[in-house]
Amino acid sequence: MGMKRLAYAAGMAAIGMCGVFFVAAVAQGPAPASAAASFGPAAPGPGIFTVKRQGERLHLTVSGHSLSGQKDAEMYLAYQAAAQTLAARYTWFTFIMPHAKGSKLSVPKPDPAGIRYSFRMEFFRPAWRYKTAAGGWKSWSPSAGTSFLDGTDPATVTRFEITADIQLHKGMVDDTNPLAFDGSALSDFLINQVSPPK
Repeated sequence: MGMKRLAYAAGMAAIGMCGVFFVAAVAQGPAPASAAASFGPAAPGPGIFTVKRQGERLHLTVSGHSLSGQKDAEMYLAYQAAAQTLAARYTWFTFIMPHAKGSKLSVPKPDPAGIRYSFRMEFFRPAWRYKTAAGGWKSWSPSAGTSFLDGTDPATVTRFEITADIQLHKGMVDDTNPLAFDGSALSDFLINQVSPPK
């Protein structure tokens, strides 16, 4: 009988330890989508993150139906970019700026003589698609040089999608390149600031 009680106590202790590890994982912030489950997904719907991989290039999409503003959604996409980079066993990525017709933003160039950074959030500029109850889908990009969503009130947006293309790299981050993002540094910076879209 004593041996049964000892085994039961050991089992309960193991369960308690598992519970501690589980809570710690949740407290760290949103978990990145698993690489195995997320590659090659169906078309994204509201509140969904997807990633498609082609070689060392990832195409990331975040979609939702409730938009609080530009910053929160873009930070979540940046967090997922960092998480997917690390999950694929790479260390950093470069953001590939979309080449929109009539773009008023030039591609920033590396500056070996300038200040060096692990990442620069102001250069993470994903493309947007959105719609309101009043009309169909519209597109907006930071490279257009206009106000966010061309002045559309985010509260009126009923669906949105933001996309980014990134190139994966290994080794030390090129900290002279404004479009380079260290995966670990970016993830650590954003992990307690982001949540999935609705």
